[in-house]
Amino acid sequence: MSFYSYIKKARLAVILLLSGFGPWAPPLLAQDTHKPSPYLFGDWGGVRTRLAEQKGVTFEFFYITDLLANPAGGSTEKESGWERVRGTTDIDFGKLANLQGFSMHVTGVWQSGVNLGAGINPATGKPYFGSIAKPSGIVSAHTTRLDSFWLQKDLFNQKVSIRVGQFAGMHFYGAQYYGAYYLMGPLSYAFGNLFNTYESFDPAPGPAVEIKVAPSRMVYYRAAYMSGNRDPYKEDSNGFNYVKHDSGVFLNEIGFLFDQPGTTTSRRTRYPGLYKLGGAYNGGKFTDPFTKKVSDKNYLIYFMANQTVFRSDGNPDRGLDVHFGADYSPDEAFNKVDKQFTGGAIYNGLIPKRAKDAIAFGFVYSQISGSYRHGFSNEGLLKPKLGSEKAFEVNYRVQVTPWLQWQPVVQVYHDLGANSKNGTGVIAGFRTKVTF
Repeated sequence: MSFYSYIKKARLAVILLLSGFGPWAPPLLAQDTHKPSPYLFGDWGGVRTRLAEQKGVTFEFFYITDLLANPAGGSTEKESGWERVRGTTDIDFGKLANLQGFSMHVTGVWQSGVNLGAGINPATGKPYFGSIAKPSGIVSAHTTRLDSFWLQKDLFNQKVSIRVGQFAGMHFYGAQYYGAYYLMGPLSYAFGNLFNTYESFDPAPGPAVEIKVAPSRMVYYRAAYMSGNRDPYKEDSNGFNYVKHDSGVFLNEIGFLFDQPGTTTSRRTRYPGLYKLGGAYNGGKFTDPFTKKVSDKNYLIYFMANQTVFRSDGNPDRGLDVHFGADYSPDEAFNKVDKQFTGGAIYNGLIPKRAKDAIAFGFVYSQISGSYRHGFSNEGLLKPKLGSEKAFEVNYRVQVTPWLQWQPVVQVYHDLGANSKNGTGVIAGFRTKVTF
C-alpha cells in the first residue's frame, strides 16, 4: 500500500475517531509556547486556538507507521509494516461550563499490520523474528476501538486528583518517559514483562480508578485499581463494553522530580530529573503449565530514573538525557521474563541548526526466569536452556517539519529469544509520524 493510500485512510479514520496520545509521565521541562503550528492542517483558521482558550476543548490527531525488516535472524526474513491512527479530545470543564477542576479525556484508535517480533509465519508455524523485546512498541492487535476515556477532578489546587473511567495501566505505571525517542517496545512504551500481572495496556484497557497526591512540585504518589482482563480484545472487542472480566490489578508509584521549573532547586540552566518507584499486584490465580501448581498472586516492582545531564547554553532543548530502568517479578508465579533492564542516552540537536532532531541509543536486557527455564528443559522441549536476550537500538529522529517526523532505526538482538542457538538477529527500518 502506498504512502498516499495510508494518508487517505488516516484522514478518514481521523474523521470517524476521537482518539488519544496517552502521556508517558509528568513534564520535565517548561513548554515553549512560541512554536510554529505542529499540525499538518494548521490551526483550522484559528478554530483550534479559540476552542482551547475560550472553551477548553483541544484535539490532536496523528498517523504513525513502523516499516521494519529482519535481514538477519529469525525463522523467516520478512518486510513488515504496522500503522496506527489515533486522535485525542480533551475538555476542561472549568472553561467550558465553569465547573472548576473537572476535565475529560477521550481517545480512540485504528491499527493494522504485521507483528514482526512475535507474528507467526503461517507457512512454518514459527515466529518471523521471535524476539522477547518487541521491535515496534505500537504493535498489538488489529483493531478499531475506543481506547481510553476518563473524568478527572482536581482538588486543593491540583494537589489531589481523582480519575475514573477506562485507561491503561502501562500509560502511567512502568511507562518510559523518553518513549517518543525509540521504536523498540520496552523502550518506547513500558516494561514488556508488566504483562506478567496482566496490567492493562494501550489500546485495550478496561475499567479503572486512580488517585494522585502531589503535595509539592517535587514529589507525587499515585495509586490505581483497574481491570486485569487476560484476553482484553476478546472480552471487549470495541472498547465500549466497559468489562472487568478477571481479577483486578492494584498499581502504585511514587515519583521524585528534581530541579523542576518553579521549585526551590531550579536553576537558570535546568538539569531536571524524574525518578520513579512502583509496582503492580494481581491477586488472581496463576498456574504453572508444567507442574500445575497454582499461585494465588503475582506482582512486579520497578525503578526508573530519567535525568538531563547536559544542556547547551542558550538552548534549553539541546543536550544530553539519560535513563535507566529495572524491574523484578517473582519466580514462583511462573513468569517467563522475571527481570528486565532498560537504559539509554538521547542527544538533542547533535547537528548545528537541527535542534529538534535527536539521536538515541538504548538497550533492553530480558532474563528468563528459573522456573520457566527449568520447566522447558525438564520436559525436553528446548535445549540448550534459555538464558537472556540482549537487545540494542540506535536511531536518528528527524523533525522534517513541525508536523512530520522520520526516524530510521537499527536494532541488534543477541541470543535472540534468550536462546543461544538463535544467535544474533538484526532489525532495520524507519518510523514515520504525521500529526494532523
